[in-house]
Amino acid sequence: MAITRIKQLPDDVVTAGKIEGSTVINADVSPSAAIAQSKILNLTTNISSLCSSITSTTATLTAACAQNSVNNFNIGLLGFKMAVNENLTVFNLVDGVVDEFHDESGTDEAEGTNDNYCASNDLYDNVNSVSVSAGFSLTAVTEEDTSEAGTNPARNSGQMGTFTVPTGVTSLDIQVWGAGGGGATGSAHPGGNGGGGGYSEGTLAVSASQTLKIIAGEGGAAPATGYPGGDRLSSPQNKSFLGGGKGTDSGNPTGSSSGGGLSGVFSTDLVPLSEPQYSAPTAYVVAGSGAGGGGNPGEQGGAGGGLTGCRAGTAGTESVTNGSGLGGGGDQEQGGNAACGATSPGTTAGRLFTGGCSVGNTTSGGGAGYYGGGGGNDNQTGGGGSSFYGHPQVTSGATEEGSGTSGGGTGKPNYQSSTNEGQSSPATTGEDGYVLLTGSACLAQSTTIVSNAFTSTSVASTSRIVVFEENIETPTLNTDVIASISRDGGTTFTNATLTDSGYVTGSAGQRILTGQATISGQPSGQSMRWKLALANKKVKIHGVSLSWA
Repeated sequence: MAITRIKQLPDDVVTAGKIEGSTVINADVSPSAAIAQSKILNLTTNISSLCSSITSTTATLTAACAQNSVNNFNIGLLGFKMAVNENLTVFNLVDGVVDEFHDESGTDEAEGTNDNYCASNDLYDNVNSVSVSAGFSLTAVTEEDTSEAGTNPARNSGQMGTFTVPTGVTSLDIQVWGAGGGGATGSAHPGGNGGGGGYSEGTLAVSASQTLKIIAGEGGAAPATGYPGGDRLSSPQNKSFLGGGKGTDSGNPTGSSSGGGLSGVFSTDLVPLSEPQYSAPTAYVVAGSGAGGGGNPGEQGGAGGGLTGCRAGTAGTESVTNGSGLGGGGDQEQGGNAACGATSPGTTAGRLFTGGCSVGNTTSGGGAGYYGGGGGNDNQTGGGGSSFYGHPQVTSGATEEGSGTSGGGTGKPNYQSSTNEGQSSPATTGEDGYVLLTGSACLAQSTTIVSNAFTSTSVASTSRIVVFEENIETPTLNTDVIASISRDGGTTFTNATLTDSGYVTGSAGQRILTGQATISGQPSGQSMRWKLALANKKVKIHGVSLSWA
């Protein structure tokens, strides 16, 4: 509205005389002004009324936007009908049919292929929804189209699994459950329990044909006569990616156990490599694995992390360091410390992807992880490995630590039974880990939409087709959208060269496609059909008209 009056303010003092249509009391609102409660209440009422007005305006705008979408479609429909009318007024065609797809009665479902009809929007499209759900155990996969299983011919050896990203998938939800540690048996009494594996998840940005390397951690080995600590190697530095840290028993080969092996998704095949040939950025998502149980009764191996693995001996306590004889958990920058006060110098700290080993009397190794847990010493246990989701291409990361023999992530909807639990004494091998990749994509699929046969009043020699089309992607006419016409019931079709008659509501959205074809060379007949072949790019078809003469 127009400004009708402006009062000049000659100085810095605001007084009642300078305010149009109102009065300021108490020395023009001094710091001690006594404004009546009734006026405050009135102001509150006015503010409340204003808020209600804003809410009402928002609702009106929302309704207007929805109506605008309807109006745009109606304008498009009007453009379609105008193009159809040109068949009579411009092209002198005397017969024809129009189908605005209020149902499927005008199309031949037996002749069409992959023609998806959407009844709520009265249209056909060529969109194919693809879902991916690829599970990896240690030696098997659930989806062979995208996945290749790993192998595990013997402890500490094998091949990683492989996942190849399908066309159209741009992100994958990754869930990883770490492996559990093995349970031990002491010299004259039950030994300690293996720690449960941790859990980690995240969404990874991917591209078609990209390959990911997968390993579902091997459960920690239980002790066996003549084979002290199932993951024992000739070197105390256990560099096997399949096994966690090894356990040993210098006096009783049944008194120690090993930590669970590495479980995660990687960009690189780790099998032919060793430190320092691989590095932390090769990991996308990792779940920490649990440590094995030691020789002392009830001595708990550290569970797999969280961002820090659990230390030995205390269920659910994350810590890189620990006390006498007990290994610490790995974190995001270093492996868990080897047992303090070690009497055997071969006990080692955890490292990148690998649990620390133990050397001594009835001791257990640490669990593998992003950084592994430290090894135990002298009847004691190792620490759990850490989980990881910090790769720059991973979003929505989260992790859940194990506690005691229980694994993390067991309450997740996709949890697999007999996965990632640590084992109680007496000697039992820990449960393996598990990896699940899920994703989806909407792809353009090859589609044909074919009309029913319509009887013409005479044998037609020329025909014109009008298509009410909407882009989802950007198709190339006469390549991704091909129109053809038949006068002999569909035995013979002739392509009509489509041209873009323009968008009807701006520079995008619905548009009108038109094309003509000479069909006099076809076998004589009065059974008219149209056909649309869609491929490569996603589109919607709202209606088709066919006219002839």
